[in-house]
Amino acid sequence: MNKMYRIPAVFALVIWSTTSGWAADAEKGKKLHDASCMTNCHAAKAQGNANALYTRQGRLASLEKLKGQVAFCNQQVLNTQWWPEDEANVVEYLNRDFYKFK
Repeated sequence: MNKMYRIPAVFALVIWSTTSGWAADAEKGKKLHDASCMTNCHAAKAQGNANALYTRQGRLASLEKLKGQVAFCNQQVLNTQWWPEDEANVVEYLNRDFYKFK
């Protein structure tokens, strides 16, 4: 392939993958969540029932707040060093199984 055509092709692939690419994977998110959040933090805060944090009164009220909380826990609380797609997978899992935001 001519070098002149390779650069636009690579650029187009990068744009496609970041805008319309892959949907978040709730099953991957559940695995990440269960490995980090459940054992390291939530169980201690909810007297052993880690999922009670998601069903309690006063829980998060929007998808944006859920995204923000997952990012905060990733960076400040657990220091899990998840990639952005990992955070998106965890949000997808939590929203699918607990929050059900549109």
